[in-house]
Amino acid sequence: MPPWTRESATAEPGWRPGIPGLLLCLPAILLGLLAPAIAPWNPAVIAGSALLPPSSAHWMGTDPLGRDLLSGVIFGARASLLVAGAVGMIAFIIGAAIGTLAGYRGGRIDDLLMRITEFFQVIPRFFLAILTIALFGPGLDRVVVVLGLTSWPLLARVIRADVLALKEQDFVLASRAAGASGWRIVIHELLPNALPGALVVLGLLLGQVLLVEASLGFIGLGDPNTVTWGGLAGQAIPFLRVAWWLPLFPGLALGLTVLGLNLLADAATGALQDDR
Repeated sequence: MPPWTRESATAEPGWRPGIPGLLLCLPAILLGLLAPAIAPWNPAVIAGSALLPPSSAHWMGTDPLGRDLLSGVIFGARASLLVAGAVGMIAFIIGAAIGTLAGYRGGRIDDLLMRITEFFQVIPRFFLAILTIALFGPGLDRVVVVLGLTSWPLLARVIRADVLALKEQDFVLASRAAGASGWRIVIHELLPNALPGALVVLGLLLGQVLLVEASLGFIGLGDPNTVTWGGLAGQAIPFLRVAWWLPLFPGLALGLTVLGLNLLADAATGALQDDR
């Protein structure tokens, strides 16, 4: 068997990492969507004695106030899902609009939009979020707005690069020769072909958003009225020597979800390379 045939026969498809990535992300999604139905306790209600270790009654133990930690982790998935989804939607809309316009029009418009993109790209999102919370108070809505308005530059750059390459392809030139308008070419020809690369970046972006939101909750700047993974881990700081389960389970949930998103992004990258 020729070496190139042997290599192609034994090479794994690029989408293979997506299987464990999906298995890691799917539980967080289901927990977030079904939290009120599957949580054994209300996360704000005292369910037992304080700082009980994991047992059959409380699978992940209880927190310093006696609240069920498993219920807190389940409802924390809902908060993380809400923040990641909202930020991803805002960033994708802005990034797609700016990247497509810059790549399709080119010239001075491209230069202007890329300078604006560079400005937003160098803004430290974490410290800007801290400043916003300090000025306007804590709240998931403020975190979503700050992260959504500062997380789009990489998406815009990726979409712009794809549009620059696609707009000179034969199928786009044929559409233009057939009299298709610029909007029709962008919506029906350019954007659908630029989406795969953008979705890869979006998967990595969502993992970063989860980490930033958890970091804010960990240092006490999260929404006090919402249970989050970062907030659960942050309240464990004074009890690390006597209650090891307090930081373990929220941190494990966050780490596995972010790992799953990264694996999904790697799988999407591998699938794109296989197609090419």
